[in-house]
Amino acid sequence: MISKFVSFRRDTRGVAAIEMAFVMPFMLVLFFGLIDLTQLISLNRRVTYAASVVADLVTQNETTVLAASFNDYFNAAKLVMTPADLSDVRVEVYQFRDVGGTITNQWSRMSAGGAACGAPSTAGLDTLMEDGNDIIVASVCTTYTPYMATFLGYTILSGAVPLSEEIALRPRQSTTLNCTGC
Repeated sequence: MISKFVSFRRDTRGVAAIEMAFVMPFMLVLFFGLIDLTQLISLNRRVTYAASVVADLVTQNETTVLAASFNDYFNAAKLVMTPADLSDVRVEVYQFRDVGGTITNQWSRMSAGGAACGAPSTAGLDTLMEDGNDIIVASVCTTYTPYMATFLGYTILSGAVPLSEEIALRPRQSTTLNCTGC
């Protein structure tokens, strides 16, 4: 009896299968979690770049931007966001002017689709502006829904993750930028 116990104890067949059974669930969660994480990081980078593109396009106008031009700017942002779900992408452009030390919103334009990004913060704009100066703020927002986590029925992230970015730039050609048709 003791010899059978000793031989059973020294037998190493099946050890790799037991180790794999312990390690494999962790490795699968790590693998699929990293797929979602890289998709989230990629979408966040596209949101930042889209906001930068829109702000850059608007500030290239000389003294006046036409309201009809905003559809082109919004389409440029949506091209940057591709292959994301474009129905969930929202682009907003605001123009702030410093009038006698008071920062006021002169005009704004919003794209269709997606939830509102919310009014941009004016905190810190006073340090960037002088009296009579303008600042253009472009906001892009969307949400990310994890693919792999919802496919497996296991949610690592709690539902959709909101992503947004604000970029503030000064007009390039003049100190002020008016909008015709806004």
